[in-house]
Amino acid sequence: MSLLIVRCPLKPLNGGLASSPSDWQDSACAERFEWCFIENEIFSATDSEQALSLQTGIGSTESMPYADQALVLIPTIDVRLIEAKVPLANAKKLQQILPNLIEEYLLGGAQSLSVQAFPPVPGKPAVQRTLALIDRAWYVWLSKQMEVLLCPRVRLIPDCLMLDFISTDASIAPSISLVRDDGNIILTKRTGEQLGVAWIERENVEQGIALPSSLGTDKAVEVSWDWLAPSAIAFIKENTSSKSANFALNLLPKTFKRQTAKSGISSLSELIKRQRSEKSGSASHEMAWTDPLVWRQPMQWALYGIGALVMGFVMHLGWLAFDNWRWGNQMELLAAQSLNSASVTALAQNASNASLASGSLLASSSPLVAPTTVLGAFIKQVTQEQRRQGIATDADFASMAAKLQQLKSAFGPEVLQKIDYDGYAMDFEFKPGSVKQLTGQSVEQNTDPVIQKARALGFMVKPLGGDRYRLEPYAGLGMGS
Repeated sequence: MSLLIVRCPLKPLNGGLASSPSDWQDSACAERFEWCFIENEIFSATDSEQALSLQTGIGSTESMPYADQALVLIPTIDVRLIEAKVPLANAKKLQQILPNLIEEYLLGGAQSLSVQAFPPVPGKPAVQRTLALIDRAWYVWLSKQMEVLLCPRVRLIPDCLMLDFISTDASIAPSISLVRDDGNIILTKRTGEQLGVAWIERENVEQGIALPSSLGTDKAVEVSWDWLAPSAIAFIKENTSSKSANFALNLLPKTFKRQTAKSGISSLSELIKRQRSEKSGSASHEMAWTDPLVWRQPMQWALYGIGALVMGFVMHLGWLAFDNWRWGNQMELLAAQSLNSASVTALAQNASNASLASGSLLASSSPLVAPTTVLGAFIKQVTQEQRRQGIATDADFASMAAKLQQLKSAFGPEVLQKIDYDGYAMDFEFKPGSVKQLTGQSVEQNTDPVIQKARALGFMVKPLGGDRYRLEPYAGLGMGS
């Protein structure tokens, strides 16, 4: 990925008299942008000792070459960086309260300043933010100049971030830089992850540069592309992870848009389209796979997919429950239409007896022979008619005994101690502890081995308490006990 490094010119000393971006159009500032272009293969090289082949120049932003991204450095002398406590609020509300937060740091009003809040530093309180104060007219003018850069991604940061604030060896990573300008020396020092200061010293040709004693043994490095280009590359590589302090740092406004309709730039859109696939591929290589930001969008889509699956599963279960309820109602309706008067009378009488028995303390514990449901009454009616016609039914003793024999064979030959047949169902009782002894399982309703075996054979068996069970005909189709 190619890189374009741009150094913004110093704001003229009479810049305080400017009140709008148009005041800068007649000045020569637009031709003082310094730039350095680094090719793809050089930028992607990992050998820190390799000499960089740089293309440099000075001029307007319109004359600069195309690059995949541009890193624009604004002099720290034109930016005031302060650390303050900022309330947690959305971006729109934050822009409204920022001018009130910086009044204590200013001698005048905040109307002529543009205030930008840096992203929070990971690992630090979210209310502790760095604020950047820039002259509004100068800031708007610089933003307009950046719009004509032939770069898909433009990033504006203070140049103090090119310095190091941890290492004490100035030969490896200097912490102070200097720039000469009309007999003045502008010194810049980085004081924190997102903080830096700059001041002006008068150059003394005889004594050289005399740094303040408060800086100790620190030495200043004069800004040149031989030092600045590797520092910019190191800055980009260090901040490719979302866990980095300056990963999302960009002083350009949210409304920043590149201009592609100027003369000589009509082919930019086609160039961007051709390199869009390469850009998307290179972006994945810039960030580590362990970076949470890489997985943020896939995780969101995964959550959407899981939510859709869960919702579909719940809707499917709901439909099955509704369909089962509808099927049961249709079965009862069809059965009710086929009941004769004797079955209807018996059903009403047994329902009344069941309600009286449920409220009486003297109710018998033995199951009712007559059914208490519509389907049960219909099954009993059909069974009686088939028996009058001499047709064998599933509720006959021979059929029920054959079923019980299949069920008993799974638990041994001598496990039953009692059998009761009432003409429609068969009650049977196991010897105490025989089922648990044979299967080694605790007899519970949800994990009862007798009921599980009956379901596997297609039989309907209901527990009656203890070791007693009831085997019903027709797999228990609506047969009430």
